[in-house]
Amino acid sequence: MSHTYSLLVSLFIPVCCFAVVLGQTTSPVTNCTVKSNTSCDECLKIVSCLWCISSQKCIDYPVKNILPPHSVCPLSDARWGMCWVNFQALIISISVIAVVIIIAILVCCFRCCKCENIG
Repeated sequence: MSHTYSLLVSLFIPVCCFAVVLGQTTSPVTNCTVKSNTSCDECLKIVSCLWCISSQKCIDYPVKNILPPHSVCPLSDARWGMCWVNFQALIISISVIAVVIIIAILVCCFRCCKCENIG
């Protein structure tokens, strides 16, 4: 039984690795500027691209910065990942959610400390 199991495992691993290698595809174009003056959907098919609505340009996401600088594209006009996601609204939403979560955690901690002091 042990010999059969080790034989199956020794055959299974190379077959899986071969299937993964065959399943990988090369990306057709990684230069985002080629997609300029097309559409937001076409630009964002490449994950590393940023679409700027005001200039109708597709540019490489400035990875050195967390957020794209205003000189590249204003936050309200920048799209990355999905065309309907506005960076400015996303930042405000995430900030509000983070503050609510932090306040909830602090309230829970203070209530637990108060209950321990009473008991």
